[in-house]
Amino acid sequence: MKRLLALGLCLALLCPAALAAEETELWKRTEPGGNYVTVRLPYPAGEEMDWTDTQRLLVRYADTGEPVALTSDYQRGWLFATLPAKEAERPLEVYVGEEHRFPDCVEVWQDHSYYYPPGGTEALYLRGVVTGDGAGNLNPDQPITRAEAVTLICRLMSLEPAGDPGYADVSPEDWYYEAVSAARAAGIAAADTSFNPTDLVTRGEITVLLARAIEYVGWVTIPEEGDRAGLSLADAGQIPDWALGAYLAFASDRALGIFTTQDTGEEDPIYGGMGTEWLAQWDQAATRGEVITFMDNARQYLPWYPTQTAIDLGFDQTMPVVDGSTSTYPYTTTLYGALFYNYEQHPQFPDSHSKSHESYERLISGEVDALFAATLPSEDLKAQAEAAGVELTCIPIAYDAMVFFTNAQNPIEGLTRQQIQDIYVWGKYDNWSQVGGPDAGLLPYRRNADSGSHALMEQYFLEGGKLSLSPDVNNVLTSYAMSSALTDVAEAMTTDPLAYAMGYSVYYYYVNSYWLLGDSSGGDLKLLAVDGVTPSEATIADGSYPLAGYNYLVFRSDELEDSPARRLAAYLLTEEGQALVTNAGFGALSQADVAAAKGLL
Repeated sequence: MKRLLALGLCLALLCPAALAAEETELWKRTEPGGNYVTVRLPYPAGEEMDWTDTQRLLVRYADTGEPVALTSDYQRGWLFATLPAKEAERPLEVYVGEEHRFPDCVEVWQDHSYYYPPGGTEALYLRGVVTGDGAGNLNPDQPITRAEAVTLICRLMSLEPAGDPGYADVSPEDWYYEAVSAARAAGIAAADTSFNPTDLVTRGEITVLLARAIEYVGWVTIPEEGDRAGLSLADAGQIPDWALGAYLAFASDRALGIFTTQDTGEEDPIYGGMGTEWLAQWDQAATRGEVITFMDNARQYLPWYPTQTAIDLGFDQTMPVVDGSTSTYPYTTTLYGALFYNYEQHPQFPDSHSKSHESYERLISGEVDALFAATLPSEDLKAQAEAAGVELTCIPIAYDAMVFFTNAQNPIEGLTRQQIQDIYVWGKYDNWSQVGGPDAGLLPYRRNADSGSHALMEQYFLEGGKLSLSPDVNNVLTSYAMSSALTDVAEAMTTDPLAYAMGYSVYYYYVNSYWLLGDSSGGDLKLLAVDGVTPSEATIADGSYPLAGYNYLVFRSDELEDSPARRLAAYLLTEEGQALVTNAGFGALSQADVAAAKGLL
């Protein structure tokens, strides 16, 4: 404790003038709407502290010692503070807050004291938001009034009063007058004739109030219209229209809200055991503890912050718009995870990829800046690009390969490239015994023509589109999604008559998506060797597997030299970028291939 206090005192004793002089070097961001500014402050000494101690690292104004309520949790050497724009030039400092316990949250059992506050209580106490009642108690299970709720929100937002709020039931003598005034000026409290300060706040009402507050900061947008299907709540249909937009604004993270869970009475189809469902129960009174947890979750999980890498690359200012095939979506999630804290809240983070063909079309049309591709563009896409006057640059960033698989019960271990072509192009075989396997029906599944996997079929077996799939294949068994390419084959095996299926995909998608087969009635799959070589990380990396290739970052060739897309490609070829490739579940390039890829930039 003495060491922590010493650290805090050392920072507190820094000269405010010196802090102000250094402020021009601090990273800053104006939040959407312009009402708030986020500033990043360094605190490398935090890396030497225990995690529990870092939770008491805070930011305050150096001139008054007032804490900045919207301060992030400690992030690997940094703290982010979001403050009203008019306060953006005030000097700031990092300090260590004093631990506090609300007496009514302490329980004694067998002479041991246990502290059980609602989640977020200490964080909001340290930030000056939660203070307790006159006796110092938190009263977490007590329903909260409108006046109390608005006061907590205004403290979190650092809002100041702005004159008469215009409510008949709120006067300057009331303890909550300044908070109501501030909330009305910021658009958090609605324009009305009465405020009803002593009424209890329902869960739906606090969701609306907090959504308006966070929208004022610039961290969420309340949709004017919305689909209730976007809410994973069993009682979503009961939420009134006036509250629906607020619930949807928080829907990106189910932790952001006040909910009740209950058993469904049925077995969970995925995880087994008794299933559960979430309920909003919007008209139920919210408690003080529920509101505290809701508010602190919003503080933690809604803002996104850049890592040092993102700042160094300039992606805190301009992030390239990316897309790609289904199998390459892990690149995007891992990339955003490496560049941003709370990356899912980044306004450009895509919830999914548009699939291979569509993503190339979006790149050609200029809708996106770059795409992650499991294959080079198909002949059709090359023609589209040429017609649009667009040239594409394809930079290898990782290893991958086209793979074929069959049911695990099938005794056959592999096929030759010629046998695969005979099956898919010439339609020569309908029984596994014809290619060295058992006497069993052969059911070849294909992929849809606009998929990345079909582009690989073109590359390796259709002579760049000069050949076509056999009508016996083309018109029978088609998998229209990356996931169904696996499950279709797994479920196609029959025992009377005996028949085994086969299909194709890309290696790393197959490996990383094997969990899809858990409930498949047909059992598991196995990879087939091609020309005697079984696909593996090693055989793909050394090129001995005959269908080995690359994944690519693709962008338009007319991108400027220092464009975000080219900077992204260069980053992915660095040591850190190749570690990202591995973390995404793909094969990192050899040093020789990295050097060759850099030559294409």
